[in-house]
Amino acid sequence: MPIPANTDVPVSTWLLHRHRELWPEPDEFRPERFLGEAGESISRFAYLPFGIGPRVYIGARFAMMKMAIVLAVLLRDLKFQFAGHRHPLPVMRITLQPDVDVAMKVTRRSADTGTPVRAAP
Repeated sequence: MPIPANTDVPVSTWLLHRHRELWPEPDEFRPERFLGEAGESISRFAYLPFGIGPRVYIGARFAMMKMAIVLAVLLRDLKFQFAGHRHPLPVMRITLQPDVDVAMKVTRRSADTGTPVRAAP
């Protein structure tokens, strides 16, 4: 069925980002799928974390840069281990959120070995 010109068409990023024809193992956490040649082969319209078109999030590039810097600083000094009773399930609201709080055990890494040492309470 043709869509008339100038029609707004909402896109469910939840469904798009789990589409089995676009993503191998779409329900698995596989960040390596975005690296190197694999990342370059992803269609521009297959992954839309910040939307697309005239309403795309204006701070998308800054958000991605800030995320990489914050993660690099945190992971350099700290180790994170899941400490919950069960793994959270994704819930789609305005943004994707876990259905329960995500409990984490955070330990400081030793400066010498990179191995975790007990963090102060």
